[in-house]
Formats: sequence, structure tokens, C-alpha cells
Amino acid sequence: MPDTAASLTDQYKAQVTTDIKRVTQEREQVRAEILDLQQRLKTLEADHQQLLKLQVALTREPAAPVPPSPGGTTGRDLGTEVPRPRSPQTASRAQARHRGATAGRGETTWGEIILAYLAGQQEPQPVVDIVDGVSSAHPARTVKATVVRNTLEALVAKGRVQRRKQARSVTYSAARRQDGADRREQKQADAEPV
Repeated sequence: MPDTAASLTDQYKAQVTTDIKRVTQEREQVRAEILDLQQRLKTLEADHQQLLKLQVALTREPAAPVPPSPGGTTGRDLGTEVPRPRSPQTASRAQARHRGATAGRGETTWGEIILAYLAGQQEPQPVVDIVDGVSSAHPARTVKATVVRNTLEALVAKGRVQRRKQARSVTYSAARRQDGADRREQKQADAEPV
């Protein structure tokens, strides 16, 4: 019986050794395929970016957004970092021209929307309330807090919106005509540290 047990153990050892070699070879083959696919993906991404730049240069219109890859597989899923496509600088200029043109054709600008909202409010509003109010007033548009903040700051710089700071709270209201004393008080309030 001991010979049978030793023989059986030797068979298992041989089988495990064979399986380890087979799995190791297969694993290396899959790794090589993944590296090849990653390189092909990088090449395709670079080609895509070049084509988008060429499209923008030829049409002077913004490039269409890139749909996600089918199946949701990303470079992170494969264990690598695949750079996200960046829109070329010329696309940004073309988009700005496009936005300006569409705003002239009936699309309301963020500044107009925010000013209209603030004009209808009795009290100064924090950014969160402005975002909520603008979202409910314009459900078809995607409202982002950063866009609202940037627009508010641009309107403050133009003197069309007033900013008030109290402790850590910042509120905004539509600008009204102020006399000299009120303006000095407002500038002092704005200069206070947060």
C-alpha cells in the first residue's frame, strides 16, 4: 500500500507541475495579447485625436463628444492608464464662437438666466439656492455649480451682481444703484477674510 500512496503522490506532483507550466504559459500569452491591444488602443486614440483636430480645423465647429467604449472597458480595467482625450485648443475657440452664435439665435446665456433669477428674489441667495432655482426654472439645461459660481463672479466684476460675505457664508443678489457710502461698506465687507 505504501508504494501505491507514493505512486499516487508522484502522479499528483507531476500533474500539478504540468498544470503550473500550462497556466504560466497561458498567462504569459494573455499578457502579451493585452499589451498588444493596449498599444493598438493608444495608437487608435492618437489617430482619433488627430482626426478631431483636423475636423475642427476644416469645419471650424466643435468636435462631437466621444462615446464610451462598448462594454465599458477602460484602460483602468486592464490595469493601465489610458490618457483621456483632450479637446484641442482650436476646438475651444470654435466652441466659444459657436456658443456666441447660438446665444445670438435665441439661446439664453448663463448670465441672463442668473440675473433673471436673482432679480426675482427678495433676499440675497447662496450659490446652492441659485443652482436649485436655475435648475428648476430651466430643466432642459444642465446646471453645474462651478458654471454658476464662475458666472456670478463675472457678473460681480461687471457690477451687475452684488456679493455679500458674512463669516463663511457668501450670498449674491442683483445689483441695485448704490450711493457712495453703501459702496464703501460693500467693499469693506468684500475685503473681510472668510
